[in-house]
Amino acid sequence: MKKSAKISKTNVSNAASEADGGADLGAKSQDSAETPKKSGAKSSKRVKKSENTPTLPEITFGAEEKKPVEKSPRSRKAAKAAEVGEPTPVEKSPRSRKAAKVAEVGESTPVEKSPRSRKAAKVAEIGEPTPVEKSPRSRKAAKVAEVGESTPVEKSPRSRKAAKVAEVGESTPVEKSSRSRKAAKVAEIGENLPSAEAEKGKTDETSTAEGGENSAALAELRAVFANVEAQLSDAEKERRRNAEAERKARQASASDFPFDLPPWAPGWLIARGARQNNLKSIDVPFPTSAFVAVTGVSGSGKSSLVENVLYRNLARILNRSQVRAGSCDELVGVDKINKVVQVDQAPIGQTPTSNPATYVGVFDLIRRLYAELPEAKVRGYTPRRFSFNAPGGRCEKCEGSGLLKIEMHFLADVWITCDACGGKRYDAETLEVKFRGKSIADALELTCGDALKLFERIPPIARILRTLCDVGLDYLTLGQPSPTLSGGEAQRVKLAAELSRVDSGRTFYILDEPTTGLHFEDVRKLLDVLHRLVDLGNTVVVVEHNLDVIKNADWIIDVGPEAGLEGGRLVFAGTPERLAEYSARWLAEPEFRKTALRSHTGEALIDVFCEGTFAERPVLDVREYWASQKTPAIESEEVAEELGSESVATPWETDGRRWHCETRTSRVGTPSRWSGKALGAVVDRLEESSLFAETDWNNRTIVEIRAEKKSLGWFFHAITSEEWLLKLKFRTAPDTFDQATLVRELDLKPLNDVDEIPLYGTQPRVTVETTGPWQEIELKVFSFDEIDRPEFWAFLDRAVERFGEAVERAKENEIDLTPWKTKGREWHMTPSGCYGGRDKPRWAFGILEKTFEIVEAVAPDSKPVWTNKIVVPFYEKGAKRPWCQIYTKNCDFVCAQVNAPKGVVTLGRVADVGFEPEVDASNADYDAVYLRFRTKNEFAADKLREVLQEVFDKIQTEKD
Repeated sequence: MKKSAKISKTNVSNAASEADGGADLGAKSQDSAETPKKSGAKSSKRVKKSENTPTLPEITFGAEEKKPVEKSPRSRKAAKAAEVGEPTPVEKSPRSRKAAKVAEVGESTPVEKSPRSRKAAKVAEIGEPTPVEKSPRSRKAAKVAEVGESTPVEKSPRSRKAAKVAEVGESTPVEKSSRSRKAAKVAEIGENLPSAEAEKGKTDETSTAEGGENSAALAELRAVFANVEAQLSDAEKERRRNAEAERKARQASASDFPFDLPPWAPGWLIARGARQNNLKSIDVPFPTSAFVAVTGVSGSGKSSLVENVLYRNLARILNRSQVRAGSCDELVGVDKINKVVQVDQAPIGQTPTSNPATYVGVFDLIRRLYAELPEAKVRGYTPRRFSFNAPGGRCEKCEGSGLLKIEMHFLADVWITCDACGGKRYDAETLEVKFRGKSIADALELTCGDALKLFERIPPIARILRTLCDVGLDYLTLGQPSPTLSGGEAQRVKLAAELSRVDSGRTFYILDEPTTGLHFEDVRKLLDVLHRLVDLGNTVVVVEHNLDVIKNADWIIDVGPEAGLEGGRLVFAGTPERLAEYSARWLAEPEFRKTALRSHTGEALIDVFCEGTFAERPVLDVREYWASQKTPAIESEEVAEELGSESVATPWETDGRRWHCETRTSRVGTPSRWSGKALGAVVDRLEESSLFAETDWNNRTIVEIRAEKKSLGWFFHAITSEEWLLKLKFRTAPDTFDQATLVRELDLKPLNDVDEIPLYGTQPRVTVETTGPWQEIELKVFSFDEIDRPEFWAFLDRAVERFGEAVERAKENEIDLTPWKTKGREWHMTPSGCYGGRDKPRWAFGILEKTFEIVEAVAPDSKPVWTNKIVVPFYEKGAKRPWCQIYTKNCDFVCAQVNAPKGVVTLGRVADVGFEPEVDASNADYDAVYLRFRTKNEFAADKLREVLQEVFDKIQTEKD
């Protein structure tokens, strides 16, 4: 109230000052004198100045009249004041006028007579302290001093409570906060579990007698853990003993962290100095090849740590992603990771043509299976025919979606079932091909569980379908549109896709609350899948609140202790059992609470461990798993065995000429429109020559005529897989034809001038190029009339003649055609013969020589094979697969392919070797590591030698 009175008094004083100023300046405006506040008066003055500013008159050069700038209201008033002898308006401001007025009556200046100074003078007369000393706090202090009480600082609500509890003998409020009161209360009733150190040296009977319920709870927890230990197998007990011994031996190296770090075999990934959002520059250890749960209250910093710091930094390093990463000092241990995958709940597709079968890749295998069926072979159908995303076999009216969209004006679009296919997505001819009575459309309508029964004898298909069932999606139909899937279903489809891949076991998976909305049984299935990923050597990091998931984790990282500014700290890092002990000690020991942070997760785990059930989880046999991944591809013999019938020959194998010239189909399954008579006439003309071997018709899309000796190459290729044009390719001796002359002589009109073809273009349909030791001529023909001309037959005879001459020279000197076979190392060490758009390489040629020197130094006994055209493989003695291959003829880079044992080399290990390194783990037997080099600066010789030596030593160890 006093503060408000002071403000009110100040406003009145200001209003009075403004009233005085308005009286002196009344000639200027009446509105300014009526303004009650200083700020309002100033604003009013600005408006008046704007309104009273005179219009600038027309200025005549040489005039004696003053400029309008000098005749502003202030300047005019100054001139008027000068005439009557008054001071200028600057000197007659409200403050200066008041100063002059008080000077006349002998008072102090307004500066000395401000409300505060006037009050100070007044209290000085009556002997009181100054207002500074008589502030509400100081006045209260003086008052309590008179009655003998403490100062207000000592009598604050907290201090008054402290004094009160001091009278009754209680502890101070600092000791009696809500946290300390709870500690005192549980100390009285023994509710919390004491630590193992506090109970050391005491028997269970003594502890129970002295601690009451506290000791009873501890005994119960110990009994639970003892029961779990008793149920473990001997192998698991031995593994735990070895791990504990190794942990103690290596504990000194982990002294950077306040928690015990068990020695995970593959190692650790440590995020140092994580400070994104509310993270307090913390160091967080993530064990690799483990199931890690990141816990804490909502808003404690879990997502900032896992998604922003961990995932985005790994994505930039391993995946060369351009996302903005969270702030941290460094990530230590990236060399132990091959790739990072974030399995989120984002949709797997946005269109109805996307479904779970296409996402996990099983639909490609199903299409291949249907293409291998006898009925499909007789018709010449390829896997493309059974795709609803490509023309040829799909229903063209609905374009394979099975639905038609009706656009409604001012209303939402309406989707109805296609009346042409009845929602089947395919045309009638495609649906006639059936497997066990099911067409391709029927297979898409099956659930994952029913589809597994249908394709159980086709191993590649059954393996992926079984994975979908393992994650709890056996009820989902294969062709269900992706937009209709929930977030949890989409996340589990992504998990199934990862499980179905043949992986190296060094992948870092990140999941954000995958159990949201799942039933308890689905949670159990999800845990089985996550444990399987870990057993294969992968790392799984889960941000989770579900206690069923947290208690099954190998390692817990608890962030908190609270949300927002009270969070962002590393509360605990360790196993779930140790987290429960940590929280029990925190609840039971007041001294421990002074230095340790509270873990809400640990407190919840105490009851889980005391009341839950335990079972030893079966561990996946990794060797057996990798052996199961070596499933054969779908072959016609396997399909024939499933159908109980003999293999059916394809139409091009039965009668190749009839297939290519009469009943052929295009690559997309549509009938070919070009003239088959043109192909037959060209082949008949070439078969009259004795230079060629028998025509090869036994290919679906190519008709080939070669020289009598296979090593001399082919002369004629006819590509018959196009719908409108037949491509005829001829090889002959160099410098036989000139393109401009040949285009003019053959007179094949551009596509724009051919009305029968719905294709457009102005480019000539005749091209002449030089390919190695040959000159290659390509013609695109539509009808027989286009080539049934003397000029074409003369061209064909000339090409045959010159090919014969080249063959004769090749028989005498084979180096002209296959220099890689005769020159060997010399061929690979020369820049000729490069592919990729240029005849000469863009990279520095010294890189290739240095690469060969390093490989030969690492494995001097390896046998190189120099007779290949573009690659030099190095074989170990008795090995069927090369351990290293050097690609020498790519014009863009030198590539070293290292075939390493599974899991030996990770992408993080070679991330800085060359440019765009790659680790292909799709093979179940080995990992293909591709290291590419372009410049000498990118060529890291020492790192390349280290990687090669590591791989070679591992190969030698496995062989021994």
